[in-house]
Amino acid sequence: MSEVIHDLKTERQNVSAGLPAGYKFVPIAFYIVSAASLLLSLYFSLSKKAYEASEADLRFRASNAKTEEMKLLTNQQSLVDEAKRAEVFAKWLEGSRPLQPVTVVIARSMSKDSTIAGLSLNRNPEIPAHTFMQLKIDGGGSEQIETTLDSIYALDYQTYSAQQVKGRNSTDFQATLIHKDN
Repeated sequence: MSEVIHDLKTERQNVSAGLPAGYKFVPIAFYIVSAASLLLSLYFSLSKKAYEASEADLRFRASNAKTEEMKLLTNQQSLVDEAKRAEVFAKWLEGSRPLQPVTVVIARSMSKDSTIAGLSLNRNPEIPAHTFMQLKIDGGGSEQIETTLDSIYALDYQTYSAQQVKGRNSTDFQATLIHKDN
């Protein structure tokens, strides 16, 4: 131990005495503090590298999460767009009514003297509840138109913008049929 720890102040005759024995621990404390500082430096260096690796991993995961979020938002937007289109189509289907009952009622409302020369029913693409009707009747006149309209009214339709043109032996009638929602 005398090689590792040497006396900091040797004893001199008639001048002063040597240092107390407790001061011999000063070099030991120096070696301990030096070793501890090396260990702490190594620990902090490893901790810093671990932190940097963890931070890089978190940035990578954050960028992946951002990409995944953008994909999900794109998918969600496409689903919302498709749902809107489906809702518009469903409303169109709900608003549209079958036209066969209207044609049957018109045909059955004809009297013996009257015949249908032409019948056209065109549905409005934007508003399916509106149907443009053009009817040409040979014989019967205005009374036949009134009978036919009464039959159409019985199906819960009402006429809008009706026009009637009377010819020699025929009557042209056109109107927009609107179904009354109860």
